[in-house]
Amino acid sequence: MRRLILWAALSPAIALAGADGAYDALILRARAGDYEPALAMLARKGSGPGNRYAYDRILIAAWADQPRVAVQAYEALALPRELPPDVRLAVARAYRDLRRWPEALAQYREGMSRHPGRLAFAAGAAMTLADAGQSDAALRQARIAAARWPREADAYLALAYVQAGRNAPFESLYAADRAHDLAPGTPYVQREYIYALKRARLAGPVLDRARRHASLFSEAEMRGFEADAQAELVRMADMPSRGEAERYALADRALARYDELIPAWKTLGKAAEADVLRARIDRLHALRARVRMADLVAEYEALRAEGVALPRYALNDVASAYLYLRQPERARDIYRRAAAEADDPEDRLDNETGLYYALAESEQHDEAGAVIDRTRAGYPPWLYPKGQAARVPNDLHLESLQTAASAALQADDTPAAQARLEDMAANAPNNTHLRTALATVYRARSLPRASERELKLAETLSPRDIGVENGQGFTALDLQEWRQAEALSADTLARAPEDLQSRRLARVWEIHNKAELQISGYRGLASDSPVSGSGDFGIDAVLYSPPLDHDWRAYAGGGYATGNFEEGRGYYRWLRAGAQWRVRDLTVEAEASAHHYGHGAKPGLRLSAAYDVDDHWQVGASGEILSRETPLRALASDVSSNSATGYVRWRANERREWTLSLSPSRFSDGNNRWTLGLAGRERVYTAPRLKVDLEVDISAQRNSRGSDVPYYNPRMDLMLLPGLRLTHTLYRRYETAWEQIGTVAAGGYGQRGYGAGGVLALGYGQRYRANDVLDMGAMITGISRPYDGNRERELRIAFDLAYRF
Repeated sequence: MRRLILWAALSPAIALAGADGAYDALILRARAGDYEPALAMLARKGSGPGNRYAYDRILIAAWADQPRVAVQAYEALALPRELPPDVRLAVARAYRDLRRWPEALAQYREGMSRHPGRLAFAAGAAMTLADAGQSDAALRQARIAAARWPREADAYLALAYVQAGRNAPFESLYAADRAHDLAPGTPYVQREYIYALKRARLAGPVLDRARRHASLFSEAEMRGFEADAQAELVRMADMPSRGEAERYALADRALARYDELIPAWKTLGKAAEADVLRARIDRLHALRARVRMADLVAEYEALRAEGVALPRYALNDVASAYLYLRQPERARDIYRRAAAEADDPEDRLDNETGLYYALAESEQHDEAGAVIDRTRAGYPPWLYPKGQAARVPNDLHLESLQTAASAALQADDTPAAQARLEDMAANAPNNTHLRTALATVYRARSLPRASERELKLAETLSPRDIGVENGQGFTALDLQEWRQAEALSADTLARAPEDLQSRRLARVWEIHNKAELQISGYRGLASDSPVSGSGDFGIDAVLYSPPLDHDWRAYAGGGYATGNFEEGRGYYRWLRAGAQWRVRDLTVEAEASAHHYGHGAKPGLRLSAAYDVDDHWQVGASGEILSRETPLRALASDVSSNSATGYVRWRANERREWTLSLSPSRFSDGNNRWTLGLAGRERVYTAPRLKVDLEVDISAQRNSRGSDVPYYNPRMDLMLLPGLRLTHTLYRRYETAWEQIGTVAAGGYGQRGYGAGGVLALGYGQRYRANDVLDMGAMITGISRPYDGNRERELRIAFDLAYRF
């Protein structure tokens, strides 16, 4: 703008009259843009009569943007230096262009003193003060000029320039808008108005207006305006307040335009290289907004191969893309680079949050915890804006606390996560994201109804929030609300198919609709137990159909068991088929079976039900004619049993659970057995890779007949067996995990008529889960305990497998 004001000030130009025709011709050529011949001629002539040649040289040097030549000509003048106003303006501008602020200000102030009616001196002084960093003085000078020349566009352009230097883009736009109103048809005013719009980041209007005044701008400037407009479109596409469809439509528009611009600009060669590079880098953000993460990573790799060093803001997009694509190690390294360069608090928090998740997902929990500790301490709860008496809440502090709570959940410290989020939700009850996060914690703590309540409250705040709907979908699955889960998953996947939670919910729903094979079995490795015998082996397999009409599953299966006893070897085979009905709070199974155990085939029936009273209490019962729990040794002697079971389970959360059960059985030989059991589990230690649970198993039984039956049948006994269960994660990668499990238990067993004795049990096993469809494990257990007063030992392996297909 300063150059344009100078040209406006020089519009009267030089009146050259005289008899020297060659001189006049060179000056006219200079006015037409051919400066060098005139400047060379004037340098040879010196100052001339009345400093005429020096003045002409100063003005032509100003036209030619050669401030050093102008200053040299001026400083060569003999004192006193009484300059014409246009020449003084040229000298002042030359000093200003050379950043010699004191000399420039001196010339402008001298001009203001000698020519008080010339706005150009007052405007130049204001702009020079701004250039010199004297922003307050510049603002005073510009306001004085605008007040004195209220009908002059240049006065407001000077004010716009000063406000821009004060980093006040909207005040600058206001002043430029006043100038535009006064002189809308003046080209340099139109140009400065467009640049004021640009400083206010109104890229769309800038491009639209620049296209209508394209002659005022170079091709490079027009490419810059186009790039700004597309970048603004991408920022709009990334705004969370917009709906998914609108955001994706904006991102698609931007990407389509980039696909036109980049190839076109490439054809321009070296002149447009910087614009092409900027467009490619900005396009990365558009790809992120559209969640085209694979394309983003491919373009980043192409830029890297070309030796391009991406700016920090683009590194954030690349790191998030790698994290999305489940390459956390790559994301971690990039986040570290970006974090080292981040200075803005919001950018720093984004980097720290991304770095935390990258570390956590790559199982580097110690370092991830250190990042979260720094994050929690790095953002104060209150901000004190300059010039404002009241403090204001710091949104970044809330975000850092929410990230810390999520980190506690990911590290399996669910009590801490719950406490933090409950406190935050109580203090910010209208925050949808906090309630959704709290619902996630409740779900992780086996409290689906609490999760449902939180999500219902969040729904009243944001009825169509994707996070709320996905949370409701997961909770519906936990509550066996199959139709609701199906509808929610279909909706979120249609609205946001690239959203990770939408895809995860769709994956879980897909797995729910698969058939399921369950296999369990055991093998005695060494045993002298009168219960299981020696060389015992057993296996049971059942195949469940995919869900039928949402609530039903048919199943069929069978099994086999064998073992050696004093009476001989026993065999047992069974086949079974039935149906399972699962609705909210209730699961019922009914089956018919056929049993073969060396004494013909006999039919059996079983009916079971489990009812969830609430998140903490469950009651259940089952009844079975020809029970598969009948001891194999009894079946080998043609003794079968019918049984019933009832239980009450209390579960505080995923870490604490107790079950009380009572099971009466009637054997075909007239024996009546009553079994009472109490089993409990209490978490005593949790770390990201290690969990320790205290387990207690108390059982007692009473039989109407004693040892006068061909199977182990104590008249009355009591087992008390507390122990520890250690679960150590050897490997984990998203839905794939490999664990080792160790158990140790020591207690006592008492039997009427035989006294009491100690019981010791040790176990070791491993478990493997993969891709949500496979879960299998095996465990070797050794136990030493008394039977009928004799200490006996047993070593066996048990295994199980669940596979969905």
